[in-house]
Order: sequence, then C-alpha cells, then structure tokens
Amino acid sequence: MQKRFFLFLLLISSVFFSCSSNDKVNSDEASDGLEIIKVDLSEAREGKLSEFFESEIEYIWLQDDSEDAQLGGLNKIFFHEDKIFTLDKFGCKCIQIFNRSGKFLHKLRSYGEGPEKYLDLDNAIIVKNEVLLLGVYPPKLMWFSMEGKFLREEKLEKQNGSGVFSEEEKRYYFYNKVRGVSNGQYFVESVNEFFQDTLRSFLYQEDGYYGNYSSQRSFIKENKIYFGRPFNDTIMVTKDGIFFPKFVFDFGYYKQSIEQLKKNSENLSSVDELDFINHRAKLYFVPYGWYVTESQLYADFKYEESFYMIFFDRNAKKTHILNGRLKNDSDESIDPFSFTHLFSTDKVGFYLPGRFLFEELQIKKAELGKDGFEEYVKGKGKNFAQVAFAAKDSENPVLIVYTTKKSSLPTGQAGMTQ
Repeated sequence: MQKRFFLFLLLISSVFFSCSSNDKVNSDEASDGLEIIKVDLSEAREGKLSEFFESEIEYIWLQDDSEDAQLGGLNKIFFHEDKIFTLDKFGCKCIQIFNRSGKFLHKLRSYGEGPEKYLDLDNAIIVKNEVLLLGVYPPKLMWFSMEGKFLREEKLEKQNGSGVFSEEEKRYYFYNKVRGVSNGQYFVESVNEFFQDTLRSFLYQEDGYYGNYSSQRSFIKENKIYFGRPFNDTIMVTKDGIFFPKFVFDFGYYKQSIEQLKKNSENLSSVDELDFINHRAKLYFVPYGWYVTESQLYADFKYEESFYMIFFDRNAKKTHILNGRLKNDSDESIDPFSFTHLFSTDKVGFYLPGRFLFEELQIKKAELGKDGFEEYVKGKGKNFAQVAFAAKDSENPVLIVYTTKKSSLPTGQAGMTQ
C-alpha cells in the first residue's frame, strides 16, 4: 500500500531584476533581508511531523453524490473563509464548492464555445469575494460569483497561466505560459486593480532553458507575494509591481547543471531525457511542492533516485534536510511524502480517495492487533479512523490537512545547518 500511495502522489531577464540559474551565490553573505538556504545532502536525517506542524491533523471527506462526483484529478484545492474550492481541469472542467465539513454546496461550470464559456481552464483565485478564472482558453479572464454564477469576462491577447492578487499592493500578477511566450516577450505582467499601469518582468531569452512545467504554483501568497520559476535558484518577493530576490538555494556540490539539461533537451530522445531526469539529475528547484509562511519555507527535491524534504527555519536561519517521508508522530497515521496542495497560508497537505484512506487504516489495524487498534481509534487515531470508515467505499477525495507551526523550531536539533 505504501508503494501504491507513493505512485498516487506522483500522478496527481527581467525589466527590473533577474537571477539566472547560473548566478553564483555567496552562501556566507546576505543583504537586504536575503535568506540563504544552504543544502548539503551529507547532513540529511530522518524527520518527525511534530517538528514542523501542529499536532492536530484534519481529515475532510469531500462528499458529493452527483453523477460527475469522481473528484480524482484535482489540480488545485484551496480554502477561502468557510468554503473549500476544488478545480478539476481534466474531468468535469469545473470548480466545485464545499463547506469546511466537506458537504457539497455549488458548482462553477461554464464549459462550451462562445461568450461566457470556456474550453479549458487552469487556475482560479478569489479577488474581492469573486472567483476569477485563469489559464482560460480561448484567452480571457472570467469572473463568477461565489455561488458559481457568471458575472463578466475580458478577452486577452494570449493565454495566461497562474496569477495572484495582492490586497496590500492592490495589484494583479499574471504568469504567461512558457509555450505562449516568444523572444522579446516577458513571463510576468502586473497591473493595478483597474487593469492599468502595466509592468512586465522576466524577459524570455531564446537561449534559456525553461522546461515544460505547470506555472500553477509559481506564485505563493502569504502576507507577501512570492514567485518561483523552474531551474532558478532564487525565489522573489514583490513590491509595487517590482520583484526582489528573497530566498536563494545554495546547492553547492549537489547542484544540477542547467547547461546539461539544455543540452539533453537538444540532443537526447524524449525517453533518454526522461531517464536522466528520473535517475541521474542533481538538485534543481521546481515550484511544485513548496510553500512559504512567516516562520518557514518548504520545498521537496529529487537527487538522482533519492527524495528529500527541505524545511528552512526563517527565524533561526537553519536548514533541515530530511530523507524521504516525515514520520507521523502526531496521530501515527500516514507518513507524508510531500505537500502537494497549499490550502491556505498556513494549511498544507494532500488528498487520497476515501477507499485508499480506509486501506491505510486496515494496515494500521494489522500492525496494532485487536486490542491496540481499539485503543488507537478511541485515542490519537480517532479523527483518522472516523473519516476512513465513513469514506471507505468512496472514490471521492479525503483532504489530509496539516497546520504549519508559527513559532521558530527548537535550536540545537540534529541535522540543522546554517
């Protein structure tokens, strides 16, 4: 079952400033609040969930009895106030809205051709209590009410990917998809709340290497807006439409040569290029499993055939490099392998179909024996067991939600580096 769980997770420059992947970083110096994350895999250790997250874990079963309720391929899940929004771009091509207990409320679906319709969508955000669809094809922005009713739309010259709105700056930031950008154009465009005062950042360079990764997680919205790009060691922060470097990964000896990846894309077959990425590639950043809070930055990495979780304690300026999964010492249910969904500014996690969660509970039962299992489901495993039993026959997802710790991690723990 552990292997099955792992496979499930796997399925599911600038006008102002630009840091390329080849920029040299002095890991002993920092200025203007720059935070250096030094990664030395020789210091990797085992880690526990309680080091980085609060003890209580939420299990939320998304219950929907409608005919198209097979919520198996959700691209984005996020919380807003007392609601949960799920975006499915491959199945229903819709957004479903639930309350925080997992009860279905509304559906936002406007699939079709012509005005007020879309043939594809890739992302969604909440702005001023309205749902704004992004990555829409044909290219346009579309606004809907919180109950899924169409409000208005605005045509675009080219299709965007991800986006975010900063209430503090009163600005939108939109990321143009790699395939939609050509020489002399920019990856990011920023406008004010009235869609004026356009600023452009991160010039596309014909000789650059950009890969073909989704831009959905390029922006992280905390109390500030953070921006990361594939194969770039520098994560930026925004201020009034301008990007400034905030975090730098110093991979040292373990860094993957971007020039090598570029040569591979030019000279290797697709099969051989994939084989290199899966088995021989070194460290490089891709904005997929990552998040930023006031107290920590998290990102997961693959080095050759090994997986690592990296937590950076922003208060103590310490890096924790962890081998594979975190040991769940909170309720002793599932050991998380990655945090693929950013539900809100301090809540992250992943999801499993209900029947998969129940299978995990059965494994726990076999491990503990009858008496131990009865004690477990009445004690620390109560929440896990209740939802697993309720959703045991369901293909619908159960969200597994972890709350990040706000305070600094204890100093002096093994495996910390500066």
